[in-house]
Amino acid sequence: MLKTNEIAGCRKNGLRVRQKRIFLTVMLAVPVLYFLIVYLYVNMSSFVMAFRNVDNQWSLDNFRLFFDELTSKDGTVGISLRNTLIYFILSLLFFPTGIAISYFLYKKIAGYKFFRIVFYLPSIIAPIVFVTIYKEFVKPWGPVGMLFEALGAPFPASGLFAHEDTATWAIVGYCVWLGLPTNMLMWGGALTRIPKDVFEAACIDGCGTFKELNHIVIPLIFPTISSLLILSFTGFLNAGGPILLFTNGAAQTSTLGFWMFNQVYSNTAGSGGFYGVLSAGGLFFTVLATPVVLFVRWLAEKVPAVEY
Repeated sequence: MLKTNEIAGCRKNGLRVRQKRIFLTVMLAVPVLYFLIVYLYVNMSSFVMAFRNVDNQWSLDNFRLFFDELTSKDGTVGISLRNTLIYFILSLLFFPTGIAISYFLYKKIAGYKFFRIVFYLPSIIAPIVFVTIYKEFVKPWGPVGMLFEALGAPFPASGLFAHEDTATWAIVGYCVWLGLPTNMLMWGGALTRIPKDVFEAACIDGCGTFKELNHIVIPLIFPTISSLLILSFTGFLNAGGPILLFTNGAAQTSTLGFWMFNQVYSNTAGSGGFYGVLSAGGLFFTVLATPVVLFVRWLAEKVPAVEY
């Protein structure tokens, strides 16, 4: 009888082990298939396509076309790269601003609830609605146009988005306001992790606001700062704004992301030429961005993390 129970117990254990293996296999099959199809297959196909011309022969024609468009004076790729770098550099410049604003909101300065609504409002309203509101806001008869008129400064009669000198900067202003809440959520989460005892000890020692920010807050949340910096540099070639909603690429507002989207979207004839040039451009920018990202990561890891 004892042996029968032992045999039954072994069978149950064996069944459980098989069930666990089947479950793990099924659960792991999904990410593995995703990696093989979406990442490996797509990227390998894109790599091969970069070296195939319109006649499906091995060639460097796609790279020649891409570099001609990149280096020409009025080339779309060159303009798109310039605008992309503008968005990226300004996002880095406003990086410390987001930290400072989050810190002062965390300290509950006077009117912090009002400022919190103002900064988080773009994340609540749908993008298409907010773009429409922003367009009306910067029109000649809007608040910005009226402000320029009151100051006696010239304002374009057709609006900011119709001129090459002002269109990109108008969209940049929208992106600065819209981009602040995203990082502020990260900063706010990092600040809430700091023990209140640290702030109380700093207050007892007579530490001022700016000393507290520079010598206590920033070192303690630096792991979050370094992670966001690395992510920013990883996607710096995708920096941009809602170009499609504002100008559809007119007035020299195109970015690299919009240029790639527009090339694919406008390829209604089904020709592979556009895709080959896009693949060549993507491969070039990948080679360009990889050492930059690795260097930023190496630099960020040089700063010792503070444990608390």
